[in-house]
Amino acid sequence: MEQQQLKKIYYLASTHWDREWYRTFQGFRYRLVGVMDRILEVLEADPAFETFMLDGQTIVLDDFTEIEPENRKRLEALLREGRLMAGPWYVMPDESIVSGESLVQNLLLGKRTAAKYGAPDVLRYGYICDIFGHTAQMPQILRKSGIRGALLGRGTNYHTTPAHFRWQSPDGSECITFKVPEECGYGTFWMDTWLQHFLSGGGEKKLLADACGYVERERGRSDLPYVVLMDGMDHEGIHDGAPRLAAQLSEAYGCPVVFRPMSELPEELEEYLDEMPVRRGELIETACKVVEHNMLIPYTLSSRYDLKKANDLCQVLLEKWAQPLQAATVLSGCPISAGFLREAYRQLIQNHAHDSICGCSIDAVHRDMHYRFRQSQQISYEIIQDALNRLYVLTEGEGSDTRRLVIFNPLPFEREELVTVELWFQPGYPHQFCEQVKDQMKNAFRLLNAEGEEIPYGIREIFHGKFVDLPGSSYRQRRDVYRISFRAKLPAASSAEISVVPSEKPVRYLARLSTGIQTAENSRLSLKIEDNGTLTICDKQSGRRYEGLLNYIDDSETGDGWFHASAIAERAIAASGYPAGIELLADHPDFCVFRVVKRIPIPAAIERDEYQMRRSERETELRIVSDITLSREDDYIDVETRIENHAMDHRLRLLLPTGISGAYEAGTAFCSVCRKPGVSLETSDWKEVGHREKAFDGILLKRDEMGGLAFLSAGGLHECAGWEDARGTLAVTLFRSFGQTFLTNGEPDGQLLGELSFRYRLKLVAPEERFASLVRCRDALQAGVRAYTSGPVAPERVLGAPLWRLESRDVLLSTVKIPEDGEKGVLIVRLVNYAGEEAPACLRLAEPVRAAFRANLMEEQEGALDPVEGVLQVTLDPHEIATFRCIFDGQFTMKGWGSV
Repeated sequence: MEQQQLKKIYYLASTHWDREWYRTFQGFRYRLVGVMDRILEVLEADPAFETFMLDGQTIVLDDFTEIEPENRKRLEALLREGRLMAGPWYVMPDESIVSGESLVQNLLLGKRTAAKYGAPDVLRYGYICDIFGHTAQMPQILRKSGIRGALLGRGTNYHTTPAHFRWQSPDGSECITFKVPEECGYGTFWMDTWLQHFLSGGGEKKLLADACGYVERERGRSDLPYVVLMDGMDHEGIHDGAPRLAAQLSEAYGCPVVFRPMSELPEELEEYLDEMPVRRGELIETACKVVEHNMLIPYTLSSRYDLKKANDLCQVLLEKWAQPLQAATVLSGCPISAGFLREAYRQLIQNHAHDSICGCSIDAVHRDMHYRFRQSQQISYEIIQDALNRLYVLTEGEGSDTRRLVIFNPLPFEREELVTVELWFQPGYPHQFCEQVKDQMKNAFRLLNAEGEEIPYGIREIFHGKFVDLPGSSYRQRRDVYRISFRAKLPAASSAEISVVPSEKPVRYLARLSTGIQTAENSRLSLKIEDNGTLTICDKQSGRRYEGLLNYIDDSETGDGWFHASAIAERAIAASGYPAGIELLADHPDFCVFRVVKRIPIPAAIERDEYQMRRSERETELRIVSDITLSREDDYIDVETRIENHAMDHRLRLLLPTGISGAYEAGTAFCSVCRKPGVSLETSDWKEVGHREKAFDGILLKRDEMGGLAFLSAGGLHECAGWEDARGTLAVTLFRSFGQTFLTNGEPDGQLLGELSFRYRLKLVAPEERFASLVRCRDALQAGVRAYTSGPVAPERVLGAPLWRLESRDVLLSTVKIPEDGEKGVLIVRLVNYAGEEAPACLRLAEPVRAAFRANLMEEQEGALDPVEGVLQVTLDPHEIATFRCIFDGQFTMKGWGSV
């Protein structure tokens, strides 16, 4: 078939700026300033050099001007003219580890930063050139941010993906996508032309010949008459000879060679839609061709668990607590400045660059990240506590021994579950009793709900004279703190208030949930702890037994932050081969807690000598302590695990045999995906063999017509695998310990020595259960509750009950926030349909909605909606992410909501 005449060649001049990686941020910024100075000089001197791209991120603008504020006006002039292109991201993020909301906030921050420098608009092009795999909903995220096209590489192969293709999300949204060459990715044209020119000094004639050779190779990747020259590389500067080379190429091919924004290419390819193949969903292929730059690199999912855990905590604090509560303070007339929220997100999103959050940089980089995580957490905690104080006007009160326990639920649905909270008493509480042992006196009190019904509770711990943060107090004060557990009914997005009433008599609850030292059951399931510490759970509805749960396998790790690799002389150790200590920690009418202690001797490290690399014969003890909680009426058990890691160079995985064959489901940003277990055998001779291990967002399950079992993580765990064994095993990587970091002689932090903690839930799944119900269960686990002890009088309420409540089987609330433009009397609400069919949703707010508009993810107003009696009633398309601007009459007053 004869090739088409080329219509246009896009010369994409750029730099790929890893902000921190094998050097610290400050180390790379020292180089950035010089690179930016030269970019300004070249663009100002040569009008033919129409555009230069700053790697799809705007953070470099801040990084540069903080050092050279005197050059800001020059920078702004080039941005206004479109000569410098920045965005759409604030930082180019990893897609698999961060949440969907974080991806949206990253784009919003990118747009806001571009505007700060006078750019007419952030670059509307999905530049994700170096990400380690791509999440299924990314085309929808981009399209609903006003972005029509994308550029990517990893996760695709030459034999499956041509240069131009249509990438679709589960909802059908699609981006016209350009796949970069595999040889050197976004820097392939640089490698094939400029690098050879600088190294060999072959002159202009050879430079042009090399450039023509690149064009011809690119024409072989697509029948469409457009070629892209990828002239950018890691921390590479501008090539001032590019316009001359472009002119020579234009003459050679008889078509324009343009330095134009890549956002123009999708518009030109619209007429060729029928000629482009469609790729749907996540792009996570490992690399086939043996070339430089095409690896998927999936094992960053399990690198540096401490980073992932801190990141997940920050995201939950912002998305479920701080951002909605800050919006409530604004709309109720007692506003907390949005600047605090913006700063918390800025600190967090700086950590989302792929070499940062993926855990594949040097130790100094990741230590800096922990500082940013702490700043984000601290701001969020301050917002949350201040917002609750403003909305509830909590006071400790005087003159009565009766207290009131106020428990806050931030989620938009009712919950009934076991909660563990702290209850504060003034020292010297007059109502006490003991079990005839005077040094273990206990306060005598009962818990009563709003109807006056008694709530059984169990005391977990007592701390005498502990400092606590009292509402409205600047200084911490000492109180006797009782850590108690009980089942609570929590209204949506509001509080439950429980009276703490003194008792003249001892308070004891003698019924028990356990049925033996190793067994317990409720109406939904029975639990048995086997002698080797594994669990057997029986689903009473289906009769199915899940055996061998809470097993572990420890194997060797010779890799680094990017890659897992085992020693050739492997020794994989199964924890089930060792006995366990089993304890009963708590046993009450509504819950019981078992402890399983495993002591597993494992090799202390990898030993390297002149002959081989192997796991050491010298052993150390891996101590795994798991507290397992079963509550009355729940269809799940909660597990808290602490691991004392004194070994190096190893990987530990949690094994969950389900007894269910076939595919498994995993949560990802804004959707679930279905995957086959095992690996593709055809990858045995590929550059990068197929991996079982893949990304998940904390939700993992297998099920069939009888139901199934789900794993729900409280945070930090993002690597899962489906095994093709007879037991239908799901595996979750808890952590990898490694000492290798790029361009160093080895560093200690990646070994994760010391205590590591994990929280997760094992949940029975009914055959008809919707994926959205699992997301709700995971969100409840992650968000938890916040509790305060107040005086005997119900707190004065500014906040109604509930602030918002979402009624839907399949649609979930992603977040609530005030708008980016600061318009008063407006809420931004984002909903997500987790089902593969249309789904209705009813969102009830504390004030009637006067008007509502659909909006895109950039919060730009689109079609109008008609609220029904002040309630937002909508129907979402399958897998749709929908954003709404809800408008109220004046201040959001919360009138007429009464107490719970």
